[in-house]
Amino acid sequence: MIMNFMRQLLYFILLSVILSSCYAEWKMAKGYIESKPEIAIMILPANYVFKKNQKIDNQKELQNFSELEKDSVLMAKSSFLKEVSDSIFLERFINSMYTEFEKLGFTVYTENYLDSFLFVQTPAYIFNIAQIELEELYTVYEDQQDFGDLTYYKNFDLNAINYNFWFELSELNDEKENTKLFFISETINDQVYGYFTENIFTGDVKYKYNITEIDMDVIYKYCTIYGRRHAGYTFDYIMNKYITENWPPNKRIPYYMHYNRENSTLDMTWEEKFISIEE
Repeated sequence: MIMNFMRQLLYFILLSVILSSCYAEWKMAKGYIESKPEIAIMILPANYVFKKNQKIDNQKELQNFSELEKDSVLMAKSSFLKEVSDSIFLERFINSMYTEFEKLGFTVYTENYLDSFLFVQTPAYIFNIAQIELEELYTVYEDQQDFGDLTYYKNFDLNAINYNFWFELSELNDEKENTKLFFISETINDQVYGYFTENIFTGDVKYKYNITEIDMDVIYKYCTIYGRRHAGYTFDYIMNKYITENWPPNKRIPYYMHYNRENSTLDMTWEEKFISIEE
C-alpha cells in the first residue's frame, strides 16, 4: 500500500517537473496559434519523381551492365515503381499539402500568382519541393517467443517503399535568413499479423501469420498523408522559429513543439520532424 503510494507520488513529481520545464514554450506556442498569424506561402512543385529499385536478388546478373542499363533492368523488375505515375503522385501530394496549409491559416500561392505574392505585407515564405525520391526495397520482419527453455524465431522479407523528400524554405525579403534545406524520409511496408502457437500434445511450435501487402492504392494514399503531414511540420518550424526569436537570451529551449491541427493538441518533442541540412 505504502509502496503504491510512493510510486504514484514519484510519478506526479516527475510529471510536474516535466510540465513545468516545458510550460513556457507550450504557452508561447499556444499563444502563437491562437493569434492566428497571417502567413503567405508559395509552393514550388517538383516536376518529377526519382525512382530507385534497391531489390537486387542476383548481383551477377547485372555485373556486365552500365549504370544506366542497370537502372533500366531494375526498374523493369520492380514490383511497384514501374507502375507509379509521376503526375498522380505529385497531384495528390501537392493538393494535400496545399489544402493543409490553408487549414493551418496560410494564404497559399502558386507560381501563377508570383506578382501578387511578391507584394504581400505579411510574413511570406517560398516552399520549394526540391526533390522527391521513391525507393523500393525489402525490410526484414522478425518475431520471437520463448517456450520453456527454447526461444523460437521467425523472420522473412517484406516489401517496403521509402519516400524521401528534400525541401527548401526561404523567407521573402529577409536578407538575414538563409534558405533552409530540409530532408525527411518516411517508410511504408507490408503489415504482418503473426503469432507462435504450440501443440500441447506434441510440443511442436509453428508460426501462423497473415500479411496485408502494400499495393498501388496504398502507395498513392500515402502521397496524401505525407503532403498533409509535411505542411504541418512546416508550420511547426515557423512556430518554433517564433519561440526562439522571443525566448530569453542565454536560456536553452529544452523542447521542440509540435502542433496537431486535427486534434488541436500541442506536444513536446526532443527534435524537429524535418532534418535540417547545412549548405
